[in-house]
Amino acid sequence: MRTAAGMLAALAAFVVPAVANARPITAGASLGRIQSKANADGDASDTYQLFGRVGLTSRLSVQLELQKIEDPSLDVRSGTALLVVELGNQGGHFVPLLVAGYGFDRAAAPDPCAACFDASYYEANGTHTEGGFGLEYRGDGGLTIGADVRLGGRSVEENYDVQPLGQGQIALWGPAPLAEGEYRSARLYAAIRF
Repeated sequence: MRTAAGMLAALAAFVVPAVANARPITAGASLGRIQSKANADGDASDTYQLFGRVGLTSRLSVQLELQKIEDPSLDVRSGTALLVVELGNQGGHFVPLLVAGYGFDRAAAPDPCAACFDASYYEANGTHTEGGFGLEYRGDGGLTIGADVRLGGRSVEENYDVQPLGQGQIALWGPAPLAEGEYRSARLYAAIRF
């Protein structure tokens, strides 16, 4: 028991100063496009993100993102935790980045017959991994403007695409609202570093 407490104290002694001396904190918003490989013939969907980034070292940061994917028939939301590695010169305004992360997805689509029957909606939950490259311009006053492109893969753990309609009614089969497989995305963002 004392060994575990000692290990936690040693870990806290290492982590707390690192967080307290964290490099710049960045908060921002972005607009982008995403397209799954399964839907490569169709149009890409618009995305909106909010994100926050905390520097751990001079070249390594962690970033949390919340994303909404615009689709007329779906409500898709995701959260992603990313490692951000700065590849470029610390003294310049332009900084190339490498990003890699893991996240969770949730999609729901209203059932077209929900007003007529007891069915409510189709729902799917999944996870994704993604990685890519980006480039940021960091102004002297803290303004950051950037762009990145990413490739990812999604797996769907729960997929509720068959909903019973109630007493004596037949079930409806609907398309899975969250596409499993590879996807690609690109985004432009603006942020403040402080």
